[in-house]
Amino acid sequence: MFGEAGTGPRTPGFLWSFLKTFAFVMLCGIVGPIFLVAYFVVDQPGIEWMLWTGLGITLLDVVIAFGIAFAGYSGQVKTSRLRAVGRVGVADVLGIEQTNIQINDQPLMKLRLRIHGDEIVAFETEKRMVVPIFQQPLLHSRRLSVLVDPDSNDFEIDWQGTALLSGSVPAQFTSSEDGRTYDLTGQAEPLSKILEILRAHGVSENLGTVDLRSNPEARAAVMNVVRSYASARGAAAGPAQTPPPSNSVTSTPTGPPTSTADNRSLGVRLAELEDLRIAGSISDVEYAAARQRILDSI
Repeated sequence: MFGEAGTGPRTPGFLWSFLKTFAFVMLCGIVGPIFLVAYFVVDQPGIEWMLWTGLGITLLDVVIAFGIAFAGYSGQVKTSRLRAVGRVGVADVLGIEQTNIQINDQPLMKLRLRIHGDEIVAFETEKRMVVPIFQQPLLHSRRLSVLVDPDSNDFEIDWQGTALLSGSVPAQFTSSEDGRTYDLTGQAEPLSKILEILRAHGVSENLGTVDLRSNPEARAAVMNVVRSYASARGAAAGPAQTPPPSNSVTSTPTGPPTSTADNRSLGVRLAELEDLRIAGSISDVEYAAARQRILDSI
């Protein structure tokens, strides 16, 4: 379905892009060719300026067309490389600024992001980009799905995946083997892993209703993530536990969890700790120390 149609010879992508752009620029900047035609048709003394003016304007058209075509072609190459070698990551939105600039009636915004994920070294970056009005509500979740090149740190935002991570669309997984439907709506950690699995198996082009029964490897990998996360969350939904002793230290909204008698599930405690870090209530050093204490308590 996604292969190339036809087997005949093909015009190189950049050359074809340049020819189309050059034709458009020549149509818009037809003044140069008009001067050239006038110079050779009129053939009167004292009009040599038409020749040099026509040549200069036409040469400028060529340079402009080449620049536009090269920029567009480079963007296509970058996108193709990202889809070939990229890894699914998560971008925490650290800041949003309006630029008061609109492109095609859509606002140009400045985003400050912290990008991280499996096989991705965490880094911070700023990006100016057009965010369509209908996608701006997704920024309020402060968490975006991105496709990242681990080598160059080039990335692009996957708005469809972001809708999954933010909980704007449901994420339910039905297993005929278990006879159960698992609901992971809005759970960023497992969903980002599932998005990577789908991308690796070539089923991420359309994230509507996906039937993985014909792809047993992808189905097994997805359900492993779903079951492991559902198992961790299920412990939190069990019978109420005995309250901790009065002399124990419990977590507070302004600091990392440090309880030594916390009976909540590992998944809940780690999720709460992650929320505190994203909200800026704790530093990265405090986050790392608290996370290690939670893991050591297993």
